Amino acid sequence: MRPFKIVEDRGFKKLMKTGRPGYYLPSKETVSRDVKAVFAKCRQRIATMLQVYEGLLNFATDAWTSPNHKSYVATTVHFESNGDPIAMLLDLAEVARSHTGINLACEFQKVLEDFGISHKVSNAMAIIMKYIPKVGF
Repeated sequence: MRPFKIVEDRGFKKLMKTGRPGYYLPSKETVSRDVKAVFAKCRQRIATMLQVYEGLLNFATDAWTSPNHKSYVATTVHFESNGDPIAMLLDLAEVARSHTGINLACEFQKVLEDFGISHKVSNAMAIIMKYIPKVGF
């Protein structure tokens, strides 16, 4: 991804002005602020939707190491809404430690807590989470 300063790039400005010469391009600070605000609002709407959802929530994770040796884990949620399957990426986090089961479970627990849906996991997961030490999250 190109950083927000793309809006100040001469070629980008020219491209944007081609179709709409009078279009005002916001500053990189405005774009950054607006993207962060939309992200926070969208994340809160998703959290609320998952908190009030009465059906089953299914989760999946995928962990990998990038070519520059950084470890990541993605967490997705899957459920049905009006008979349609829904899948959403909840988080993509860098894991500062190795991909052990405990480290990945801690990241998963953090996502559940961030979205306010820890109570929606099965009893088996709740029992496992009791035995995982909280390590600086």
